[in-house]
Amino acid sequence: MAKYDDFRDQIKSGDVLAWTHKGWKTWHDIKIQLVRFFTQSEYSHVGIAWVVAGRVFVIESVIPYIRIVPLSTNLPVYWIPVEKDWNKEAEEYAMKLVGVGNYSQLEAIAAGLGLDTPESNGNWQCAKFVKAVLKRAGLEFTGPDTPSDVVEDACTLSPMLLLK
Repeated sequence: MAKYDDFRDQIKSGDVLAWTHKGWKTWHDIKIQLVRFFTQSEYSHVGIAWVVAGRVFVIESVIPYIRIVPLSTNLPVYWIPVEKDWNKEAEEYAMKLVGVGNYSQLEAIAAGLGLDTPESNGNWQCAKFVKAVLKRAGLEFTGPDTPSDVVEDACTLSPMLLLK
């Protein structure tokens, strides 16, 4: 485990971010554990790093919609550097969905069951969102729309590091 402050300046827009979750105390915790169970994954959530004006943010699909929050408020995080250039097309696509792209628990369940759903239906879950945005940056993912598959595909490009 490494300190976030030591690696913060190396994180770039388009890098993949992943989280795991171990809690069982709340209904939210239980839902996250169900995602991990059905997707057979250590990872419960993924997002995309976005660096602007010297700040590091995460763009993510969560209930109720796609949002942008400071990464420093979401630690610890697994960071996977992506060797593709973040471009205007990827950024514009992500930004047009912020605040309007609806999070769908049905999309998450479908992904966990291995069912593919169309990208353009306006409903998102985290892995589907990450894959759709990074596709526009030239990164092709081969697996299903689950956090674990996004992490696995991204790790073929670069090893991940847990930042605390």
